[in-house]
Amino acid sequence: MRSNRARFPVPGSVALLVLGTVMGFAARTPAWTAVDTAVSDGVQSLRGPWPTAVAQVLNVGFGTVMGSLLALALVVGVAVAGRPRAAGRVLVVIAAGWGVSWVLKTVVARSRPPVSDALVFGLGPGSFPSGHVCLTLSIVIAVATLVRHTRFHRPVLAAGFVLVAAQMLARVYLGAHYVTDTLGSIVVAPAAIHLALNARRWPGLSDAPWKR
Repeated sequence: MRSNRARFPVPGSVALLVLGTVMGFAARTPAWTAVDTAVSDGVQSLRGPWPTAVAQVLNVGFGTVMGSLLALALVVGVAVAGRPRAAGRVLVVIAAGWGVSWVLKTVVARSRPPVSDALVFGLGPGSFPSGHVCLTLSIVIAVATLVRHTRFHRPVLAAGFVLVAAQMLARVYLGAHYVTDTLGSIVVAPAAIHLALNARRWPGLSDAPWKR
């Protein structure tokens, strides 16, 4: 049976990665940044104790340290459950979806929002795309693939949609990213994941272990 992943053409994912990269460079322009700043000001005007607490939980929970531990726990848990190939697929999904954010942060090199507006500190360089959103989305996609043919698939997708949307809002709310950074994440992360899962369709990668 043909995989549903193959229904979307690989060149389409390449085009989305290019589009995302172009979006990142365009967002560096003063005019675009001014619009992003206006949106950020509107979101940050809603700051309060409870929204801040929720945003901080999302910040820590999907940060570099806790995010890595969460991803590792998911991969190991699936492997221990007797699904080694599924565990490998989960690893590929998260590595590709999260990893592309680190690559584009370096390539695009967009400056972060002003530190004076931020509620988080110690942020690394590079604002586009949001690593938190890329990781959150990648984990949601990974879990959705695990329960794909079960009754939990739709609930996972619904909960994942809410979680990713909340993370996108939280990054702007905390002053860690512009809204374009979060939007860029939902363009490039799925594209990178699709390319990684269809690696067998690229010359020289037909024997990738996760596709055997």
